[in-house]
Formats: sequence, C-alpha cells, structure tokens
Amino acid sequence: MNTWQTKNKEYGFTIVELLIVVVVIGILAAIVTVAYTGITQRANASAAKSNANSVVKVAEAYLADTGNGSSYPTLAQLNAYNGVSKVPASITVNSAALSATQADGKTIQYVPRSGNTGACIRYWDASLATPAIVTIYVGTATGGVGTGTPTCT
Repeated sequence: MNTWQTKNKEYGFTIVELLIVVVVIGILAAIVTVAYTGITQRANASAAKSNANSVVKVAEAYLADTGNGSSYPTLAQLNAYNGVSKVPASITVNSAALSATQADGKTIQYVPRSGNTGACIRYWDASLATPAIVTIYVGTATGGVGTGTPTCT
C-alpha cells in the first residue's frame, strides 16, 4: 500500500508559493510604471522646449526676412509667411491659454506684444517639481530691455 501512495503523489506549487510569485510580479510592475511615468514627462517637456525654440527661430527668421528689424509676426504671419508654413508640422501654435492637458509638448502658445515689437512663447512643462507654463520672451520688454518683466498682450 505504501508503494501505491508514492506512485500517485502529484507534484505542483502550493497556493502560498503562487501568491508570493504574484506579489513579486506586482511589485516589479509598480516600479516599472513609476519609472516610465517620469521618463515620459521628461520627454514631453524636452519636446515642448524644442518646439517652443522652433517657434522662436521662426519668429526671429520672420523678423530678419522683413528687413525692418523691429516687427515680429502676428499669429497668422507666424503660421504661414510668404505663403509657406515655417512652423514644424507636428506642433500646433495658437494664442489660446495652455492647460495641463497640453503637457505632451505639441501645443505652443504664441502671443505677440502690442505693436509687434516682441512676443511671448509659452509651453507646458510637466517635468518640473510643480508643473507650470514656461515663457520665452523675444523682442523688447515693457519700458525697454532690462527694466522689467516683458509683457505680451
């Protein structure tokens, strides 16, 4: 009878062993998720900064092309001057205020200063300790360069 019991003995994992494996997999998945979220936020912030710098270059190119040296483009002129769009096709440039949902780096706000003597170019940076909108100023500041924070209206 003893040989009959040893022949029919089944081998497998106990429920405790299976639970331990599930918990370890869960912990590893949580670590990967947290790391992935940080990486994507930094990538989106880098893309937004690069896109904003592209808009700055287009505005500066417009300024150089017009030859007068003092007139930055309006939003319509920025999106298509000389009948051609100089802004990269993968981004949207508008004058609407930015929101946290636009933290993917593809939406850039362009607000010319009154008189087109400068502009504010804003993008959403979610990689900061406190996510915020970052502004790049081009052109002249209120009251002259170096006398205060530039304003764009």
